[in-house]
Order: sequence, then C-alpha cells, then structure tokens
Amino acid sequence: MPSWKPTTMVPWLAVLAGVCAGLAWLALGPWITTRWEPQASKGGNGQTDFEPLLLRTGPDEAPSGGSLVAAGIRADLSFRQQQPVLRLWRDTTGDTVAPPISLLTDTPLLEHIGLPSGTTNTLVQIVELDVDNSSPEVLFSQYSGGAHCCALMTIFRKDDQGEWQAIDAGAFDGTIFAATEPVPGHGYLLATLDNRFLYRFSSYVRSSPPLQFLALQGDQIVDVSDRPHLRPLFEEDARSKAQELANHGGGEVNGLLAGYAASHARAGRIGEVWPVVLQQYDRDSYWGLEYCPNEYHGRDCGQETVVRHPDFPSALAALLREAGYISEDLVLASQP
Repeated sequence: MPSWKPTTMVPWLAVLAGVCAGLAWLALGPWITTRWEPQASKGGNGQTDFEPLLLRTGPDEAPSGGSLVAAGIRADLSFRQQQPVLRLWRDTTGDTVAPPISLLTDTPLLEHIGLPSGTTNTLVQIVELDVDNSSPEVLFSQYSGGAHCCALMTIFRKDDQGEWQAIDAGAFDGTIFAATEPVPGHGYLLATLDNRFLYRFSSYVRSSPPLQFLALQGDQIVDVSDRPHLRPLFEEDARSKAQELANHGGGEVNGLLAGYAASHARAGRIGEVWPVVLQQYDRDSYWGLEYCPNEYHGRDCGQETVVRHPDFPSALAALLREAGYISEDLVLASQP
C-alpha cells in the first residue's frame, strides 16, 4: 500500500544538503541512463490514443532507476539498496524530460515502497488500463526472486475524487512484465498464464497452464479471457498444446492434459477434446484429486474443507467450472 509523507520542517544543514543534491541532479541528470520504450497507440472502440511509456531497471539497464513523464504524471523510480521506491508527482510542464524535484520541499502524490529483494529487476509503466477515469494508470512490477516466482504487481489508479489508489493485481509466475494490447484496438491488458494450473495436477515443469488475460475495471482486476476477440489467441494456444501432447514422452501427462483441455475450452472445443483426456490421463496419479480452496489464498485448510475427487477427469472438470472455462451446467463424463 502507498505511504503518504507530508512535507516537514528540517534543520538548516539538511536544507543545505538538499540544495546541493538539487544542483547535482541538474549537473548529472542528462547522464543518468533510463530505458524508455514507447508502445503502439490504441485504435478505436472508445480507446484513447495515449501512447504508453515503459521503464525497466535491472543490473544491466538503469540499475539506479529513472523517470517517466506523460499525461501530467511523473513517475520516479529509485532504490534504497535493492528496495524499490516509486514516487508519483503531478507534472505541469508538458515536457518529456523530467524536471528537478526536491524531496525536501515537494510532496509527491504518493510514495510506494516495494519489498526488499535480491535483485533490482523492476518495471514501471504509464499505460491506459481504465478508460473510464481521467488519467492513465501507473503499473509497478517487481521481481521477488526465488524459484518459479514471482512478478509482484501493483496498479495505481486515479479515482473519482482525484485521489490515487493502489490496487494489488497479484503475484504471477515468472519475471516482471508490462501490460500489452494482445489484439490491436481492444485495449491494454495483463497477458499472463493461468497460475491456477501450476502444480495442480503435476510438478511445475510438467504443468502447462493456458493463457490468461486480466483487465482493470474500476478498482478490480477481472479475468476477461472469455471475450470473443481473444478466442483466436486461445485457438493458437490450443494447437500448440495439441502438438505438445503429441510429442509427450511420458510421465505426468495430467498436467499437460489440464492445460490442453482448458485452452480448447476457451476456443469452444471442449466437447471435441474431452475424449482425448479420458483416453490418455494417468490413472495411477493422485496428484490434484484432493484440493484445498483456502490453501490457495494462503490460509490453513482443515480436513473438513478438503475437496476430494474420485479421479482426474472429475477433478479437472471441477477446476474448469470453478475457473470459468466451462459453464456450471455442462456435464463432462469421467469415464470413456
């Protein structure tokens, strides 16, 4: 969550230090390397023509941070050792080069302090995610480090009262990523993989999660993977998973079959491929037959809340319903 820091009185020595720091910024600012990546502008369907800006930091690019200025917003990213600090300021200059800011006399719109991490891999993006408010959003993504984890993502949005609010978008498998426009003209989304399929029916390396697309609607992150204009992407993913299944060399096939069925369900072809699931699943694997809903949200799961399924097809069908891949009233057989 952002922490708010009002301007306070400081001793005269601190003021002198601030003046020196400001002069140093003026002298060295042009030499500070940042990575700016303008992205393609949006088309019709009520989208704005705002062109997103992107700043990546890491050991080999802008390791000390940098600034983005666009649409009346200035986003500054810096590091305290390896702890990222994002500050948002109101920009009235209209320039694309960030003017000097005094941390002693100026008050940011918000300050967000990330988690300490063993890496400086961080991303800041100014991007239009919610066309219903008066400002583009600021996306902040930080790599937490560790095996198979995690891109921690927070989105800052200007609400109806003109205040900036932090929205926790979640933690995603893999490294940091920016919002993209998967289908031109339909708006920017978070394009990722459905992490609910990881470890669900097999080990991480044998899991094959389907695509997932998330949108910002107001102050909520919403799964919009079922939108018709995204179906061609799932058709392509389904073909890829079918080829992966054809080349499967044996062992932990259930994790692959889960993603195979899910992608085909998004493509409207679950009835066509379900007989393949029934024919090829590993009947000796008990992975995923017991499921704890609360455990997914980081809480302990008592025995009374464990969900048990008799076989893999039943467990997979339940996940597909739970995750919105198939309708609640669609009955999928558990036996050939």
